[in-house]
Amino acid sequence: MTTVDIFALALIVFLGIPHGSLDGVIARRLGWSKNLIEQISFNVIYLSIAILVVIVWFYMPLISLSIFLVISGIHFGMSDISKIQNTGSSYYFSLISHAGLIPIALPVIQKDYVIEVFTILSNNTASKIIFSTLETIFPLYLVIVSAYFFYSIYNKKWLFNSVSLIILILLAFLIPPLLTFALYFCFWHSRGHMLRIWQRVEINERRSYILETVGYTIFTWLILASGLWLLDGSLNESIIQMVFIGLAALTVPHMILVDFWANRRKVL
Repeated sequence: MTTVDIFALALIVFLGIPHGSLDGVIARRLGWSKNLIEQISFNVIYLSIAILVVIVWFYMPLISLSIFLVISGIHFGMSDISKIQNTGSSYYFSLISHAGLIPIALPVIQKDYVIEVFTILSNNTASKIIFSTLETIFPLYLVIVSAYFFYSIYNKKWLFNSVSLIILILLAFLIPPLLTFALYFCFWHSRGHMLRIWQRVEINERRSYILETVGYTIFTWLILASGLWLLDGSLNESIIQMVFIGLAALTVPHMILVDFWANRRKVL
């Protein structure tokens, strides 16, 4: 693992993961966690889902990694275009384009490195199966992205999003994949998510929400650190597993809350 990789993983853990700590704020805006019992039940359910993801991952790595790629892509895609009104086929056309950036484009563009990461997260056979699938659909993905870009030239509301996507894809060719993912995850996805929530929080509530978010973040870091001691393998492999399996475990409850609950009720 290079110094750049370590820096990228540090960004993911210390700048990216904390954006999920705002889920308590989202739950409260949804009418949950208004009292102590509801707060405890929210935390127990959230943590139970995360633990279940980790358990399933170690028993079924191929299925788990495959599902993680799909749901993370959908989550990132929905977040990237969240400012655009969800109407018409153009929305789903753009969603596919943005959703494919991390789970399709980045792995295929940086195959030699990412296949090693996938092998660490699953096994050699599973990694080859996943990459064979990604390489098969990658040409179709490029066609969709190209069509999306040309469509955005005529429909200006999509232009900023499409140009940003093209820049991110080009970035994947120029810098190491972990750093590409870290820059996107921290400064594009997480930053946008946190700003959207911050703008909707009343000024007199912001201090308490900050303290709550810091508490959740520290707790998450402690869980990840304890997980590192439980993993069996080299330090580099254990760190990769801790970060990305940890991300998967947090993504599932986070996505349920944000994409299938908060967004449908127009809370975000």
